[in-house]
Amino acid sequence: MNSYTDQNQAPSEYQGNLEILMQIPFFSGMPIDAMKLIAFLCTRETFRPGDYLFQEGDVDPHAYFFIKGKAVLTLSTPGDEMVIREYSENDFLGGLSILWISKRFFSLKAITDTRCLVLERDRFQKILDQFPQIARPILEEICAFIHDWESRLIGSHAETCPPCRSSLGLSLF
Repeated sequence: MNSYTDQNQAPSEYQGNLEILMQIPFFSGMPIDAMKLIAFLCTRETFRPGDYLFQEGDVDPHAYFFIKGKAVLTLSTPGDEMVIREYSENDFLGGLSILWISKRFFSLKAITDTRCLVLERDRFQKILDQFPQIARPILEEICAFIHDWESRLIGSHAETCPPCRSSLGLSLF
């Protein structure tokens, strides 16, 4: 990760972090004390154009909220990189990365000066230990996301993409 991190948070930055967290569905339903602790433990990182937030194959233990800037998500294909999507202001990604250890399937590269609120897995796991009741609303949010994703996939690809049909059924897990 090529970035610089703000080590010392000003009180107004802490308040800004808290306000951001309150807008992210992944963290909704958490007690305010847990959110305050998360807001304190987050860092703000800046990425320059061309910097990777993470690369395909990395075990990246971070969740990112885009405060400003843009980054492109890519997937390596034989002889090329396929652009999957773009992330920009108010986008959140990496929630699963703070819950469990896994390798990234994609690379995420800043294409403009980008500033993110970043939460690291070990810090978040300590909060889960201290506030075990927050696990349920997080699990509910993940389940709702999977259900909504599959519903959109059915609506946009099930009839026109026979190979896509074999990917259906995730919500049955």
